[in-house]
Amino acid sequence: MKTNVYIDAGNLYYGLLRDDQSAKWLDPLALARTLIRKDHVLGSVKFYTARVRTYPYDAKAIERQRIYLRALSEISGLEIVEGYYNRNKVWMPAVSSECRNCNEATNGRVHVVKLEEKRTDVNIATDMLYDVFTSDIDAVALISGDSDFIAPLELIRRKFGKQVLVFDPHERFSDICYHASYYAHIPRDLPAKCQLPEVIPVGSNGRTIHRPEAWA
Repeated sequence: MKTNVYIDAGNLYYGLLRDDQSAKWLDPLALARTLIRKDHVLGSVKFYTARVRTYPYDAKAIERQRIYLRALSEISGLEIVEGYYNRNKVWMPAVSSECRNCNEATNGRVHVVKLEEKRTDVNIATDMLYDVFTSDIDAVALISGDSDFIAPLELIRRKFGKQVLVFDPHERFSDICYHASYYAHIPRDLPAKCQLPEVIPVGSNGRTIHRPEAWA
């Protein structure tokens, strides 16, 4: 059973990788191969992400992501599909009473920088439907727990009779489970077992990419 895999990198990061430094040097292709069942044949694997252009909490995060995406570009059989981030300054309700009553607050709201990933969900949904329409795949496998994908997954499963596999990076329950042929939470220890090599050769001139020290 030929199966294409679609990885929502942001959902995967916040659900499974953010708090585990040792798991962030992840090999998405190895993860996909480990997750799909033995009766499925791996087709294309697509990794959907967006480059962080500014990050006020950790300036080195931008460089680590750049190194990581460069390393992923060396993996044969993995396609990277990029969206982008919007950076907006918005007023939002403060959580703590100290923030609500501070000098910078207005009517209980504070001025914050809000980063929003754009196009990723649309890119994933579009590619899943396009592949179902135009290729000979039997199933789609989505690595995400985002319920925004319910509509395209329901269409793929009911209208086109394809199997829909969902691997949720979050421990919490998601309504997406009701719209999948197969649904499972990704084991918390699995990413640490699906890591890239510490050093990756680039081209034929002796250049290499090294795992960031912060992710050691």
